[in-house]
Amino acid sequence: MVRYDQEYAWEDSLIMLQHIPIENLLGIIGGIAVFLFGIKIMGTGIERLAGAKLKSILEKLTKNRFLGLLVGTVITGIIQSSNAVSVMTVGFVNAGLMPLDNAVGVIMGANVGTTITGQLIAFNIDTYAPIIAFIGVMAMTFLKKKPWNDVLYTLTGLGLLFMGMTLMKEHMKVLAQVEWFCRMIAGLKDYPLLGVLVGTVMTMALQSVSASVGVLQAMAMSGALGTGSEPLLIAMYLICGQNIGCTTVSVLASVGGTKDAKRTACIHVLFNVFACLICIVLLQVLREPVINFIIRISGTVNGGPNYAQQLANANTFLKLGATVLLFPLSSLLVKLSRLIIRGEDKLEGRRLLHIVGGKDFGSSVTAVVSVEKETARMYDLALTNLKKVYAALTSPRKGDLDDIGENEETLDFLNSEISKALVEINRNGLGESDARSIDKMHHVIVDYERVGDHANNIAGYLNLMRERKLVFSEAAMDEIAPLFLKVINILEDAHTCMHDPKAQPLEDIAAREQEVDDLVDLYENKHIARLSAGKCSAEVGMFYVEALTDLERISDHALNIAETSKI
Repeated sequence: MVRYDQEYAWEDSLIMLQHIPIENLLGIIGGIAVFLFGIKIMGTGIERLAGAKLKSILEKLTKNRFLGLLVGTVITGIIQSSNAVSVMTVGFVNAGLMPLDNAVGVIMGANVGTTITGQLIAFNIDTYAPIIAFIGVMAMTFLKKKPWNDVLYTLTGLGLLFMGMTLMKEHMKVLAQVEWFCRMIAGLKDYPLLGVLVGTVMTMALQSVSASVGVLQAMAMSGALGTGSEPLLIAMYLICGQNIGCTTVSVLASVGGTKDAKRTACIHVLFNVFACLICIVLLQVLREPVINFIIRISGTVNGGPNYAQQLANANTFLKLGATVLLFPLSSLLVKLSRLIIRGEDKLEGRRLLHIVGGKDFGSSVTAVVSVEKETARMYDLALTNLKKVYAALTSPRKGDLDDIGENEETLDFLNSEISKALVEINRNGLGESDARSIDKMHHVIVDYERVGDHANNIAGYLNLMRERKLVFSEAAMDEIAPLFLKVINILEDAHTCMHDPKAQPLEDIAAREQEVDDLVDLYENKHIARLSAGKCSAEVGMFYVEALTDLERISDHALNIAETSKI
């Protein structure tokens, strides 16, 4: 790589783009495309293999920061995407499944875990990449059965990843002979903040820090970043920026979420910004020792510098070092995030908690968790309305039905919005467990909304009776009040059955639902007898029969909910 005076750096760079042959430019673009696609389908294959299990691990095994750090590192290392883990973390905090304090460890762990991709690329198995991809594609054609199909999908992604790297390396070699590009790259070593900015924009464009580091490795191996120790120094500044750029995904995921979800994204940004500042200061004070240490531990390849390994080790060194320094200060990061994102959330009945509609693993998993949370909220609202109406029936007081209508509007809103979200999430391709969960929610949200409708109907009857100074007879109250309690208990047990049929067998729910049907028939016949005997007015009787019908319908919907346990 020829050196040029700095005073000419950056001038006419756009004009000089023509010095890159079109075939090489297309080769670089194509290589990046194949590389990104390889990362994408490798991640999808891993998601299908273990997505639900990893989600469960991340949700349950993050009881403290230390465990969160370990789990974040391991899961990111497996799925090869810090974006996915960061988005899941934001989603779990938003849904109230993970405390903000514990999310700090997961975020830091995700930053460490993402270095695995660079280490994998440094193995340099380019020669075997086409064979790996070919075996994966051909075997997928014949092996449709899971989990083998998912394993082969992952293998195909791995092959394409290295094929993309090979394509990039071959076509980036010409960059070492392009004058304006040489001057621009050489200038980065003297302007660290400019290097950080370029790295940030690079990752924001590629939407993957693993991919942007991989592209950087390809540039270094092709000679496009210079010779000697220059590629490593320049790359370290760029990597600092790339780490900041990857935080845009979690920031976007937190938009519209709770205050703590926004604070989680804020902590992600703060961690990478502080890590960048530490790195820049370190390279200004101890540049030679740091650079020489990384070069020494990276070894050589074919008698020359192993640039791919140098960049992989630099990335690992930066992120591990930042974690070691900042993890003990995680509580301060939390406090700083609270200073930046002030206040607490105001409860708004009709507001969705947060549903991320992205198409990658992290967004899909988070969307499933978010929708599950919202579906549970529908159940809570429907059950709350039912209990409020029962209380108004048996122990009337002023204003006891005021919230019913607002809750019913919320149920209608959630039913509509969750339905849209479920359709969108289903398009993204999910693992078997999440697909079953989506299918189950498609069924139950309608039932929860209908339970709310029937509770609202009974509330309407009670309001009309109060306006007209009407009351149920003592005999009618002795019938409908216990029946109401039976229906409430069936709905609660049906919800339990849906999640754990062993704890609450479906057969028991079905038998009790049939008992409600029989009682409704019996009570209607008794009501007719009371009407005939002149013990009940026709107007009150109309409300009584309508209320019985609504209770019977609620028990029907409860049985529908319980039957989703078979999905």
